Amino acid sequence: MRKISKLFTRKNLPLLAVLLLELTFVAVRFAGDFRTGPVIDITPDRIIPYAEECTNDERGARVENFTGLFAVTRWVDIAPGSYQVSVTYVNNGEDGKVTFLDETMPTAQYDAARLPAERTRTVFSLWLPHGCETAQLQFYADCGEQRVIYITGVQLVPTHAWAYVRLLTALALFAVLDWVVLFATRRLPLPVRSVKARYTWVAMGCIVVFACMPLGLGYLTYGHDLSIHLSRIEGLKAGLLSGQFPVRMDPAIINDKGYPFSLMYSDLLLYPAAILRILGFSLQSCYKFYVFCTTAATALVTRWVLRRMLGSEQVALLGTALYTLSFYRLTNVYVRAAVGEYSAMIFLPLVLYGLWRIYTQEVKADRRSEPWCWAPLAIGFTGLLQSHLLTTELAGLFTLIFCLIRFKKTVTRPVLPALCKAVGAAVLWNLWFLVPLAQYMVMGVCRISGKYDASYLYDSAVYLGQMFTLFGRGGGVAESIQSGMCEEMAQSLGLVLAVGAVFLLLALLDPAVRRRDRRAAKLGVTALGFGALAVFCASDLFPWYDLFRAENGVAQALSRLLGKLQFAWRFLTPATVLLVLCACCAVALFLKARPETGRRMAAVLLALTVIPAGYLMYDKCDRSVNTVYLSLAAVDDLPGQVGGGEYLPAGDLTTDDSAWGCLDPVCSDGVALTGYDKNGLRVTLSAANPTGENGSIRLPLFYYPGYRMDGGDGGVTLTHKDGYLFVVMAPGWQGTVTVRWAGMWYWRISDAVSAAAVAATLILWRRTRRRGPATAA
Repeated sequence: MRKISKLFTRKNLPLLAVLLLELTFVAVRFAGDFRTGPVIDITPDRIIPYAEECTNDERGARVENFTGLFAVTRWVDIAPGSYQVSVTYVNNGEDGKVTFLDETMPTAQYDAARLPAERTRTVFSLWLPHGCETAQLQFYADCGEQRVIYITGVQLVPTHAWAYVRLLTALALFAVLDWVVLFATRRLPLPVRSVKARYTWVAMGCIVVFACMPLGLGYLTYGHDLSIHLSRIEGLKAGLLSGQFPVRMDPAIINDKGYPFSLMYSDLLLYPAAILRILGFSLQSCYKFYVFCTTAATALVTRWVLRRMLGSEQVALLGTALYTLSFYRLTNVYVRAAVGEYSAMIFLPLVLYGLWRIYTQEVKADRRSEPWCWAPLAIGFTGLLQSHLLTTELAGLFTLIFCLIRFKKTVTRPVLPALCKAVGAAVLWNLWFLVPLAQYMVMGVCRISGKYDASYLYDSAVYLGQMFTLFGRGGGVAESIQSGMCEEMAQSLGLVLAVGAVFLLLALLDPAVRRRDRRAAKLGVTALGFGALAVFCASDLFPWYDLFRAENGVAQALSRLLGKLQFAWRFLTPATVLLVLCACCAVALFLKARPETGRRMAAVLLALTVIPAGYLMYDKCDRSVNTVYLSLAAVDDLPGQVGGGEYLPAGDLTTDDSAWGCLDPVCSDGVALTGYDKNGLRVTLSAANPTGENGSIRLPLFYYPGYRMDGGDGGVTLTHKDGYLFVVMAPGWQGTVTVRWAGMWYWRISDAVSAAAVAATLILWRRTRRRGPATAA
C-alpha cells in the first residue's frame, strides 16, 4: 500500500493525468468500435448476372457450363469494422470462388474464399479499416458441361474482432510510450547501465529487425509449407476453444473431421499465436508475430551461448548475425515457410552449449558433476522435440557420434551422470507429447506420406559448387540433383561460412594465435570437423546411392533409417550452426593474438552475411505472390491444409475429394436417422434400426484412437472402417448416442508426470540458487 500511495504525489500528477487521458481515449474508442451495425443480408434479388450465360430467379444467380466471373452483388454500404461473410450456394462442378471489390478505397483485407462442390456454405473474414459505400462481392465459376453453380444468398455479420484488436494494440502502444517516457524522465532506472551494453542491445535490435524486414509488408509472401502451418494455428485455436488442453486433435482442419496435427507434430510454441487468433487478430498477423518472436529468440539464445563459450561480446554479436541471417535459416523462414525447422534452429546452439558444458566441467574430488551443467542440453532437446522431430533426429545422431568419439570421457563419472540427467529430464518433461506420439506410431494409426530411403537422399543432395555460393534466390523449390540448380531455391550455406572455416585454418597454422586460447582452438577444430561431416552428408559426394544398393542387412536398415530425413539437404541445418561456431572461434583467436586482424576478419564475415541476406530477402519480396490470410477460409484448399496427406488415417486409401467430402452422416439401408447435431468433434445422433440385421451410420469424423461413445444402453457399438468412424446398431435398436473426442486416460497420467517433473525441476533449481553454487543438482 505504501508503494501505491507514493504514486499519488504532486510530483507524479502530470504522469497520472497522461495515463488517465490514455485510458479514457482507449475506453471511448473501444466503446465506439464495439457497437456493431445490423447484419447485412443480400437476398437473391440483389445478386445480379455479370456474364450473358448467367440467369437470375428467386433462387439466386445460376450459371451452367461456364468459367470465369458470372455474377456480382449490387453495391453495398459497409461501415468500418470486421465481418464474417457467409455465402450459401449449390455447386456440382469444380470449385468456384468469391472475392470482394472495394470500388472507392481498396484498403479492405479479405480471404479469397473457395466454393467447393462438397459444401453448400462457405465463410470468410473481411476487414474494412475505412468502410465503403460502393462495395460488392464477385462470384467466379468453373463449371463444365452439365455442371451448374447457384449463388443463393450472402450475409455479412459484424464481429467484435476489430474492437478487440484495436484495443489491445492501443494498450500495447501506450505501454511502450509510457515506458520510454518514464526512462527519459528518470522515473525508472535504466535497465542497461553501461554504454557498451547499450551498443550491444542496439546491435541485437538491428539484427532482429533486419532479419524481419519482409514482415513489414501488408501481406505474407508465399512459402512452400505456409498453408500447412497456418492451418496448424487455426486448428490449435479451434482445439482450445473446444476445451482441449493440451490440444491433440484439431477440430477445424479437413472440413471439421478431426486431424491429429497437434498429436503428431508438437505445436507448443504456436500457442501464443493461437491465443492471439482467439483474441481476434488475423491469421497472417499471428503468423508474423510468431516469425518475429522466433527470430528474436534465435538471436538471444545464440548471443547467450556464444558469450558463455567464447567469453567475448564482440564475437557473440558476430555469431548472432552470422546465424540469424544465415542463408539456410532465411530460406526456411521466407522461401520454405518451414515453421518446425526454423523454430528448431533456436535450440541447436543450446544443444552445442550443453555438450560443451558437460564435457568441459571441472572434475572435483568427489567426482560429482557441476550443478545444473546438464540443464542446457535437456532444454535444447526439449525445444527440438517441441519444434521438429526430424531436426531432433539429426541433433541426436550428431550427439551420439560425438559421445562415441569421446567414449573414454563419456563413460567417466562426471560426464555420464550429467548426460543421463539430461536425457532423463528431457524425456520426463516431454512425456505428455511422447506417449500419444509413440502409441500412434507403434499402432500404425496414421499414414505417413512417402516411403523414403537413401536413394531419395542421393536425389536431393547438393553440389559442392552450389553449397557455398555468395548469393541465393528468394524463390524456387528443391529440384532433383539431375536437374541441376537452375531455378532452385537457395540450397546454400553461403560463402561466408566457407571463409570462416578458412580463417580457422589460418588461426591453427599460426602458433602464436593457436596458443593464446587452447580451449577455443579445440572447440573450433571440433566444430569444423563435425561441420565438414554435415557438409559431406548433404553433398553429392556422400555415397547415398551405394548405401541404398548395398545388400547387407545392416546397410539396408541404415538406408531406411536415414531415409526418414527425406532430403539430404536437411544436413545443412547442423552444418550452419557448427560452421558459425567455427568462424566465431577463428575470430576469437585472432582478437586475442592479433586484434587488428581479428577485427578485419569480423568485418569481412559480417559483410559476406549482410549483403547476401539482404539480396535474398529483397528478391523474395520483389518476386513473391501477394497472399492475404485472415482466416482458415484463405487456406480452404483442403489438400493444402495437410500437404501430402500426412497423418490421415491409415485405413483411408484415397487423397482425392472422397477423403475430404462426407460432410453428413451416411446411413446403411433401412436405418432411420431422426436427429443429428455436430459441434466440432462431438456428434449427437438419434436413430432407429428396424431391420433384422445390423445397421450402421458413417460419421463425418476420421478414425483415430481416443473417441468415446456415451449413451445407447447396449445394442450399439463404435467402430471404424476405411478411415471413418461408424456407429453400428443391433437389429431393433433405437435411441440416442453421443460420440466425442476424449483421448486416452493414460495420456492424462503422462500430462501429470510431465507437469510434476517441470515443477520439481523449477523448485529444485530455486532451492539450489538459494543455497549457493556449492549444491549439486
